[in-house]
Amino acid sequence: MRIAWQPLSFDSAITMRHARYPQVGLDSQCLSYLLDAIADISEPRDRLSLEKIALLRSWFYRPGTFAFTLTQTVISEVEKIPDVARRNNHESFIRTLFNEPRVEDFAYVRDRTAHFKLTHPKLRDCQILAEAEELGLDIVLTYDHDFWKRLHGASPTTRLIKPSVYWAELNVPRGAEPRTVPHHTNPLSQQAWWRW
Repeated sequence: MRIAWQPLSFDSAITMRHARYPQVGLDSQCLSYLLDAIADISEPRDRLSLEKIALLRSWFYRPGTFAFTLTQTVISEVEKIPDVARRNNHESFIRTLFNEPRVEDFAYVRDRTAHFKLTHPKLRDCQILAEAEELGLDIVLTYDHDFWKRLHGASPTTRLIKPSVYWAELNVPRGAEPRTVPHHTNPLSQQAWWRW
């Protein structure tokens, strides 16, 4: 059985296999929205606005020193972004702000992907969850409703949850100071909508 979370040790922290705080991954949609928001975006007002705000707040207020983790499938989706400027922007942020551990047990990922695909037809989503399991991630954040609806209880070790649930579970007291803040030159630093 895979252990998704153990007390912090320096060796295990480096590999992202075991850490004091739960290890959290993002699917491709969450990654893109987060980077758009950090780069310069106004308050979301669409049907996913609560999820988007929760995701951004989680980024700035999350405990611990570890960044969100991206699986190899998420990275490969970034590499396929057709707009060169957007792809370069994603890749630049990824190099500095995210963890990118590598899958070691490809047979495990293949088998788990096939298992998840029995319930959910999107191969990439199934691969993301299978890779997250293999990497020992505790949580994968998504606001893709179909992905969540079909697979949110499918993994015994990795929870697939929406950003609003993760944000609520962080239990950040209202008025708390963010752990990180946008640089003063970033337009987001002048906005209050993302603050708690």
